Amino acid sequence: MKDREVPVDVVVGIRGAHLPVRNGSWGEIRSHFGAWVEALGRRGGDWMSSLIRWLTAPAIEIASMANDTAAVLRREQRYRDVPAAEPSAGLIAEALVDGSFSLLVSLLVGVPESHRVRRGHQELLAMRSFIERNGWYDDPSAYHLPPPPLRAPQLTPKRASGLRGGVTRYVEMVFESEYEPHPGEPGRERWLAHEDNGTAVAYVLEHEGLDRPWLVCTHGFSMGQPAANFQGMAARWIHEELGLNVLMPVLPLHGPRSSTRFSGGALLSPEYANVLHLFSQAVWDIRRMVDWIRRRTSAPVGLYGISLGGYTVSLASAFIDDLACVIAGIPAVDFTSLARDNEPWAYKAYGGDLQSDWGLVAEVMHPVSPLSFEPRIPVDRRYIYAGVADRVARPDQARALWRHWGRPEIEWMPSGHVMASMKSDLKPFVRRVAARHLFASGQAPFATDAAVEWRDDAEAGQGR
Repeated sequence: MKDREVPVDVVVGIRGAHLPVRNGSWGEIRSHFGAWVEALGRRGGDWMSSLIRWLTAPAIEIASMANDTAAVLRREQRYRDVPAAEPSAGLIAEALVDGSFSLLVSLLVGVPESHRVRRGHQELLAMRSFIERNGWYDDPSAYHLPPPPLRAPQLTPKRASGLRGGVTRYVEMVFESEYEPHPGEPGRERWLAHEDNGTAVAYVLEHEGLDRPWLVCTHGFSMGQPAANFQGMAARWIHEELGLNVLMPVLPLHGPRSSTRFSGGALLSPEYANVLHLFSQAVWDIRRMVDWIRRRTSAPVGLYGISLGGYTVSLASAFIDDLACVIAGIPAVDFTSLARDNEPWAYKAYGGDLQSDWGLVAEVMHPVSPLSFEPRIPVDRRYIYAGVADRVARPDQARALWRHWGRPEIEWMPSGHVMASMKSDLKPFVRRVAARHLFASGQAPFATDAAVEWRDDAEAGQGR
């Protein structure tokens, strides 16, 4: 294969230099770009290298978006066992929405202070030793302590205005989480200093006077407010048309539990020990909420999560018995590769000993990785859906969970990430899972309604 010269101004907006690129590979572009920056850094000093990285990273993100869009147009099959994306204007638009979302998050994060980056690295080293001393690499389940029962949460009727108009009446559940990192665990004091995070919150849609099945729906990154959750997870459709009770936990550091300028922002800090505490507390809170449901009813309970919530329910399914089903939607299950793929561009301003040690991050994530555990339900009750053009939680994330879970039913959607859970294409899939596992045979309120089935098929066709 012959190398060809690609002008850097096409890629990063700097005129007068060229990079050798093999067959236009984006990985090659990034590799050569990094070497080019380091060369300039040696000439102008470390400050020059950092400045160039900081200034050019947004252009790199935009060029990456263009590269992924071109891959859709070429019908590239980038991942084994994942169907190729069939190009369409809608799919290309979704890929661009995903890229814009990642770029926006990068802009909001800002440039981390170097002392926090160093502190985060030292904390990871300490956490690795802490996990090893406690034997949690051999038995990661022991990292997760059993939570106390949830007996009397505060329940307050509320109303939320929808993003598309209309009002949703729901009940806000509030209780003290009571979660604490282990004594002596690195990052413990910082985690407990998030005052609002100590109060667990959930939104409940319940059919009055009817003993209906429950679906615990866990949101994704940057969500957590009522309107965003109801819209982003089609909660009213699940509640009203599928006839299910819905409980929507708010993830730690999100929504009313957030302490940053946007929901979940603290998760993007260079202190990656926060991630262990987030997923550990999320599973702790969900276990208590499921216990609360089961103290009130013997109706079936299923778990459903999207994106970061898909990660959470995949992990929680290893600690909760007798679930009716688990649906992992557009799931992120390997935090290390997720973080590396979506590392805020400002972090790339740092080099040398301030660069992220992804091998170390992967080691430390072991006790909270869904890939370290086996769900407590049979394979035929595990479900996954994912977008073939997802560029936030890329298709290899869902594929990894599918392989780890024993290759259960998976729905590959012609979709990106941000819009996937709101598409009408998804409704027949969720309806099918609910009919199979959350209602007794023939008892689902929608199972024999041919008109509703026809409408879902029609909506799915329009969604494509």
